[in-house]
Amino acid sequence: MEARAPYHTAPPPKGPRNLARPLAAWLRTQGFTALEREQPHFAAVDAHWTGPRGERFQLDYAWSSGPVPSATCRLTVSYPGQAQAEFLFTPQTVRRLRDARLLLTGNQRYANARLLATLPQPAL
Repeated sequence: MEARAPYHTAPPPKGPRNLARPLAAWLRTQGFTALEREQPHFAAVDAHWTGPRGERFQLDYAWSSGPVPSATCRLTVSYPGQAQAEFLFTPQTVRRLRDARLLLTGNQRYANARLLATLPQPAL
């Protein structure tokens, strides 16, 4: 069996990895509608979830390889009757799926909407 270098001495990956498929799959488990697009040197995920008060959370992910590789994730929210969406976080660099999950679940407005969605609704 071939000896492997210890984890802490392994070289880091060259640029961010394409997380489009696993991110879209995870977002779907959270109730998002997600669409991923992939090409050899570019990938994107456009996903949205409508909260219990009609607010629309939009998560966008973009990855590109090349001379300056990048992978970013951003979250916006639009409230009913509001003309312009608000940034909940501007494009943030993500290198792992865990980074993207923490950005989303760590956002207070999104977390509050998710909590409200799980509470029993009063009878009318």
